[in-house]
Amino acid sequence: MALDAKAFGAALLEEVRERRSFGGHPLWFKIAEGRLSRPALGEFAKQFFLQVVEFPRAVSALHSRCPDLAERVKLAESVYEEETGRLSGGKPHPELFLDFAAGAGVPRQEMLGATPLPSTAALIHWFEYSTKLLPFHEGVAAINLAAEGQVVGAFGPFARALQKHYGLSEAAVAFWDIHELADAEHSDVGDHIVVRHATTAERHEAVRRAVRTSLAMWWQFFDGMDKSFG
Repeated sequence: MALDAKAFGAALLEEVRERRSFGGHPLWFKIAEGRLSRPALGEFAKQFFLQVVEFPRAVSALHSRCPDLAERVKLAESVYEEETGRLSGGKPHPELFLDFAAGAGVPRQEMLGATPLPSTAALIHWFEYSTKLLPFHEGVAAINLAAEGQVVGAFGPFARALQKHYGLSEAAVAFWDIHELADAEHSDVGDHIVVRHATTAERHEAVRRAVRTSLAMWWQFFDGMDKSFG
């Protein structure tokens, strides 16, 4: 028997928050506590940037498949903000991240030429697979809920830790602060789409599977970095 929409959405979000990599992975703790070396922080920046650049394309793929006009507008706004930063009055989100990388001592060209670790490449492949090949509601669960739903409560404290332990300026950590605010709304959007489209017990199980797979892919993304330079 399927849970009602409110209970199902709450259960999904609880699982995301309990199993998230942002704020829960050992590598995240190393950075948040200032235990990762400065050169290793630069390597973290390179790998994280590679998925930052690809993430808007995943949201764009969902937008192109969304059957609901109102929800499609919200997804379009999310893509527009990611790619331009104009809704928040800032820069495109990849440019914000390049500001963080510069603060960590990594030149722009080095960031743009970064080579993905296998675990990073796997995460990016998951973005494409989940948003283009899985049913729409499963892709939304994988991206809007399981990815953006991890951010709230993690990125803001992370920004303060970067300032404290690595001497980064407020401008250099703007990427993390903006996402702390923006992704609270984005993950709610994903939750809303999921509960509207997952209306049967079978669809509930498929959504849970997509969320758990996405969380596992994010965890192995961090594992790959931790084993390489953590």
